[in-house]
This record gives sequence, structure tokens and C-alpha cells, in this order.
Amino acid sequence: MYEEIEHIFRAYDIRGIYNQDLTPEIVARIGTAFGTLLDGEGTISIGKDVRTSSTAIENALTAGITSTGINVELLGTLPIQVTNWATWQENYKAGIVITASHNPPEYNGVRFRHSDGTGYIDIENEKVKEIFYKGDFKLAKWNKIGKIRQLDTKEIIHKYIDFALKHVKPERKMKVVLDLGNGAASYVAPKLFKEAGCEVITINEKPDGTFPGRSPDPLEDPLEELKKTVVREKAELGVAFDGDGDRAIMVDNLGKKVQTEKAGIIIAKYLLQRKRGKIVANISCSMIIEEELSKVGGEVVRCRVGDVFVSRTAKENKAIFGVEISAHYFLPIFGFYFDDAILASLLMTEILSKTERKLSQLLDEIPTYPLKRTNIPCPDKIKFKITEQLKEEHEEKGYKVDTTDGVKILLEDAWILIRPSNTEPKIRMTIEARTTKKLNELFKQYTEKINDLIQQFR
Repeated sequence: MYEEIEHIFRAYDIRGIYNQDLTPEIVARIGTAFGTLLDGEGTISIGKDVRTSSTAIENALTAGITSTGINVELLGTLPIQVTNWATWQENYKAGIVITASHNPPEYNGVRFRHSDGTGYIDIENEKVKEIFYKGDFKLAKWNKIGKIRQLDTKEIIHKYIDFALKHVKPERKMKVVLDLGNGAASYVAPKLFKEAGCEVITINEKPDGTFPGRSPDPLEDPLEELKKTVVREKAELGVAFDGDGDRAIMVDNLGKKVQTEKAGIIIAKYLLQRKRGKIVANISCSMIIEEELSKVGGEVVRCRVGDVFVSRTAKENKAIFGVEISAHYFLPIFGFYFDDAILASLLMTEILSKTERKLSQLLDEIPTYPLKRTNIPCPDKIKFKITEQLKEEHEEKGYKVDTTDGVKILLEDAWILIRPSNTEPKIRMTIEARTTKKLNELFKQYTEKINDLIQQFR
């Protein structure tokens, strides 16, 4: 039973199409499994995004959790970082965010949080999955079930903004365009930027779980309206958030999308002036991070792909900043280890307020190297074998190999990252080189190599 929905249990969360993969009955069972994992004691927080199914999932999840004796405090509709912040501030036993992040509107999901607001990693999520399938639940007696309390969402937002402005505030009035994508950031970002003294122009500001304005994934969306508005209004920064507000794609004063690593480098250099410390970047971020930050004494620590792994690595290394390739930004210098794209975006306005140079000028000082990504279809049963085979072959030949996440082959003028997908029958390949010629040579060579191995292992 439930074998057909095993794919919803992912490395970082539980995610699927509502009423297809995630029915109320399945969601309630997930809640019961989580409550069982927590031994049926204590109080947890639950926050949700704007998706049309989020309240229904909240109800089913709460029913399952309280059946084990766990108390639930409902935080309301919030961007994910504000739910994380409230979970950390109030030191709940654990937390849950109901969200499918940047996925299309028919999707939704459940993300578990530690008491410090950081996300559960793959090993911890596996425990929830195991209890879900075994069905060995710890159910409370009828008179010992958990209590449910609805908190004041506006008060949570007010406290978060007060906290944020104690750490970040531009020195002069900045003109900023915020593309809120009809998502959860709508409830917080405009208010925060205005209270920080910014002149704020908003796009797609009305929360709507059908996401009528644009895709909830700003990485994939061309963001044409944002780019045009930034140029037309002569704004100094544009920011587009994803569905739950944990990703921020920045747009410079010329209306061009900012490469995540370059935004991260600008922020990291600024923070390193305040405090020496390590910078965390996931394994697929550009090599410009090491090149640029080494110039100012920054030490870069690499980690697995996924925001939860950046959080964990930042905590282990007492880092001051972290960046994830998919536009997650981490600010542990301010005391917390979960990502906060809204506060990082405000921090960029603080940086720009202290210089006469435009963002485009700061970006031009950082080199850009050609990069290609592709997904190669590969049966699940052999994708890990192929990665291991590539690792062994390259180590035997004396190559420098990083196995933090898949296999990363490091050359003097390039790198090749080959990772088996956690969720799909695919091998993901990313290649970066200092020249387009080298990039194309490596792309052809390794695409052919992987396809040859697929045929060999079939």
C-alpha cells in the first residue's frame, strides 16, 4: 500500500500534486508519522504558503500531528524564512512549512524544520518515511491529544521586521522594484523594504495560489516585466521571489538578471569587512567564488546541492555567509542558519547605499565563465553505478576528484560535476570552463562518456 506515491518522499521534503499524490488521507498519515517521530510530546509550529491547497493540507496535517499528543501552533500564511525565524525565536520542538516552493501551482508539499529553523536533511526525512510506511504510530488517548492554537500572523511579521532592521538598513533612500510573483513574499517584503526607507514599486503583489502573473520559479522565468520596470523607473535594484519567498533573483540597474554567485560574492565581500569567517557554497556554484573571495581572505567551504545542506555546513563551520546555486542566501552572521532571500536582498540595498557605483558596475568587476548544464536520462538502478565508475576511473588516472555530491572532476581550467538525480531517472551534468572552446570539448566528451556507460550497464 502507498507504493505508488513513494516518489513524494524526497531528500529535502515531501512534495507532489495535490489530490493526486497528496490527498488529505495521505497528509494526515504524514502528520501522524511526524508526531510519532517526536514521541508525541511538545509543541510545533506550522506555517504555509499561498497555494490553493495549503489550508486543506494544514488541516489534515494538524489532525494527524495532534492525534499523537503534539500541540500545534499555526503561524498563518508566511514566507518560509519567517516561519523558520518564528520557529527559531520561540524554540519550538520542531516546525513544518507547507509549501512546494517554486513548483507549478498544482503541487504542494511538507518541509520539516529543526527548532533552530533549519530543514531536515535526507537521513532525517527517511525516518518519517519509514514510520509512514510501517504504520507503527504512537497515538494519544482521546483526552491527551494535542491542542491547536492560531497565532497572530501580523504580530509575527511585525517582530520579524523589527529583528531584520536591527541588522540591515540602507544608509540612503533606495528605489527598488519587487516582483512578488503573487507568492508569500507579498506579505512581508514590501513592508520590510518600506520600513527600511526604500521607495518600493511592486509587481504581481496580490497573493494568489494560481500564480497568474508569472511562473513561481523566477530562475526559469525571463522576468521581462521586472527588467523593463527597473529600467523605466531608474531603480537601483530589482528582486523577483519564488512562490514561498526562499529564492531571490536580483536584477541590476540595467535590467539584467544577476548571476547568483556574483550577488553572493558582493554580499560575502561586504560581510567579510565586518567579520572574518568562512563562506559556504554548494558544489555546483561557479569557481569564481573561490577566485574572488580568496583575494579578500575569504575561505570557501563546498557542500552538497540543496539549501538544507548549506545550512548544516554553515553551522558545522561557523560560517558567516552561504550561497546556493538556485538563489538561496544564508546569513548566519546574524545568528541563524536557515536561508533568508528577503533579508539578503535588503542587504544588497545596504551595500549599494554605501557606494556611488551602480550594481552593474560592481558586477562587471567579477569575471563570467561559460557554463552548461544538461540532464541525461538514465535508469534509477544504474545511475549511481555510473557515478561510481566515473569516480574510480578518474582517481586511477590521477585526476583531482571531489565526491561531496556525485563526482566533481577538477581541472586547471574547468570542472565537470556529474550527479545522479535524487528524484528522477536522470544524471545531471554541469560543466564550467574558462573558455567556450574548452567548455564545448568537455561537454561533448562527457556526454558521450555517460551515454556509453549507460549502454554498458544496461
